[in-house]
Amino acid sequence: MSVQLEMDKVTSNLIVSYRNSGFHNQKQTSFAKQTVPCPLCNHPHTRKHGKTSKGSQRYFCLSCRQTFSETFNTFYYRRQVNQEDVQIVLQSYADGISLRGISRISGLAYNTVVKIVHAANKKEHTIKVSEEESQN
Repeated sequence: MSVQLEMDKVTSNLIVSYRNSGFHNQKQTSFAKQTVPCPLCNHPHTRKHGKTSKGSQRYFCLSCRQTFSETFNTFYYRRQVNQEDVQIVLQSYADGISLRGISRISGLAYNTVVKIVHAANKKEHTIKVSEEESQN
């Protein structure tokens, strides 16, 4: 009988702590359609259009009738290396590790590491130039 009393106390304590946490008052997330605007024509009406071979979501613009992926216009678009490896390469480069050292650490080819770093530097330069032009 004492085991049952202990279980009842534990259960009542859990219920009280649940009510005090406010968790039950939080809004439930809805699974409403999220529209992704077309990066080519900025039209808001797009629909899902399958997935790429790498598993990235593809979309179809109802206005310009073009398809694009969720990584379009990003640094990761058309990269053969996954995003985690690219981030490791860039973080290691920012930490001051040599390109050959990054190649050894990440297991990627030296030329791949060079291309990733070069593309990141080019994109950074493009961003800086566009910021300077917008200030003038």
